[in-house]
Amino acid sequence: MIPPFALVLTAAGSSTRFSKNQKEAVKKEYLRIDGHTVLSSALRPFYSVPGLRAVVVTCPKGAEDETVVALEDLADISSIPLLITEGGMTRKESVENALNELRNLVEIPFDYIAIHDGARPFVTEKLIISTLAAATITGGAIPALRITDAVKKLGNDGLIAESVDRSSLITVQTPQIFLKEQILDAYDKFPGFEADDDATLFIKAGYKCTISKGDPDNKKITFASDIPDAEAQAEEYIRERDEGRKSAAASRRMRELISMGSDDENRDWE
Repeated sequence: MIPPFALVLTAAGSSTRFSKNQKEAVKKEYLRIDGHTVLSSALRPFYSVPGLRAVVVTCPKGAEDETVVALEDLADISSIPLLITEGGMTRKESVENALNELRNLVEIPFDYIAIHDGARPFVTEKLIISTLAAATITGGAIPALRITDAVKKLGNDGLIAESVDRSSLITVQTPQIFLKEQILDAYDKFPGFEADDDATLFIKAGYKCTISKGDPDNKKITFASDIPDAEAQAEEYIRERDEGRKSAAASRRMRELISMGSDDENRDWE
């Protein structure tokens, strides 16, 4: 049986590496791969998992409308509550804002929280379920892959200093999934600690985290070259944005299904 869970989808970053050669920055999550935005593709597989109860998407300040439009092709596939909340200065602050939104959903019961990169559009239902299953054993789980390439450590002079034993090393992916109360407690315990990922904070708080088998295809969009026509798409996106076609008014159906943060007193979760 799949336990009930909520999803935090992170998309509040600046996409600095992705947009460094663009005249005007466009977030990678808003561009398209195979006809769907990166953000939409990162969210879609979660809707196929029966246990999903709520979704919180983080976005940069002032980008709420663009985020709504990026998700518009999901408007009719689910009635699961979806909130968009402003991110912080760091990824940790953004996740913390999203977790605070989930704290307020007292009328929606769920046991686990999945945290996924909005720039990972190739995640699969199978990976989500296997990671969730692993989390039910220890309280926390992250998808991981063994390192197959040789690993070297560089010295301060930029030259190779030594070889590193890779037998106990892994690379990690998202979604990272944790017991609700434990991940909330981990964030409460270390408010000023900046972690590379959520599992680091979870383990620092004294909780146990295991791994599930990662997927080599579950790649994170990082550079413009990761999207073949990124430059052309970015130019078109900017043109449409300037024409007002990226405002939330262009996506009224999606707006009907979205609440914008915890200040909305008229939410109807039924």
